[in-house]
Amino acid sequence: MIEKGRLTVRQLASLMFLCTIGEQIIVFPSMITSYAHQDAWLSALLGVAGGTGVISIMLITYKLQPRMNLIQHVLQTLGPWIGAFFSCFYLFYFLISTSAFIREIGDFMTTQILPESPLMIVNLLFLCSLVWGLFSGLEPIGRSAEVFLPVIVLFLLILTVCLFPHSHVNNIKPVLAEGLLNPFKGFVAVLTYPYCQLCIFLMLFPYVKKEPHWERDILLVTIIGGLMLTLTLTICLLVMGPFMTEHHWFAAFNLSLKINIGNFLQRIEAFMASVWIIAVFFKSVLFFYSFILGTTYLFRLSSYRPLILPGALLILALSILIAPNENFYLKEVISYWIDWDLTCGIGIPLLLMTIHKLKAHLRKS
Repeated sequence: MIEKGRLTVRQLASLMFLCTIGEQIIVFPSMITSYAHQDAWLSALLGVAGGTGVISIMLITYKLQPRMNLIQHVLQTLGPWIGAFFSCFYLFYFLISTSAFIREIGDFMTTQILPESPLMIVNLLFLCSLVWGLFSGLEPIGRSAEVFLPVIVLFLLILTVCLFPHSHVNNIKPVLAEGLLNPFKGFVAVLTYPYCQLCIFLMLFPYVKKEPHWERDILLVTIIGGLMLTLTLTICLLVMGPFMTEHHWFAAFNLSLKINIGNFLQRIEAFMASVWIIAVFFKSVLFFYSFILGTTYLFRLSSYRPLILPGALLILALSILIAPNENFYLKEVISYWIDWDLTCGIGIPLLLMTIHKLKAHLRKS
């Protein structure tokens, strides 16, 4: 086996929580509010419930071939030619997703924290940390997630508690004033961005030391992650209102600027930025790892390590080329990303389940 590292269930749960919030902890409020407006909190709650179904589909897909990762499963079920096509589809998805996450970090840093820094340099520095993480291996990544998880949860809770006195319930009224269509669009967006992107863990499930009730733990941690995003979205709506939340791409970061308790506890936006960067790091490194590992299995190589540096250079170039500017990325790229995520997170796993059952039925016949 190419990957010899093993994750504990606690490490897997930590990684799933960090990937659930990931880059969404900053951009999620603006994204969902753009669809559902003042009913975005309702879309988020419904999306958390629907997200458990998405994770269940992934678990069922994994249990069909429990010793194989996603690329191996696709090749085994669909055959060498069709399977290779769908494997390349997934690998391209992993590659572009990693580039997009790095671009989001670069745009955030160059517009909010370090406005005088070149985008290429910021992307390169973040990518170097990803390369270092991949060379360290899967187990150190899992152990690091265990260490950072409590810190991230603590900062998010502090953000919520400190802003609660500034909230106004009238900002989310009237409920369902525009009907059910907009909340439904927001519901689909919630299914897509936090949950369908967790199909990345189909690459990691075979390398987990299974324990009793591990599936229940995974479902529970994804629900908690979704509720954390819902809490952040709701506090943005209550404090800033739907209009300001929708038109501030980094809404949660801008929200942290409002914290001022007794002229003592203030200017904690750097902590919020740190939380986001850490969460995006773990999500990016897992997508990068899956791209490299999947390529290794597709071309039947003996090790994935020689591919890390060439893959990093490719991702660095794509992080610049993926969009000419931030507005193009927000208006053009994200609107089509929903279909891509739904295909990778729900469509293809359902296809694999259907073909597997048809093959089993034909064998019995």
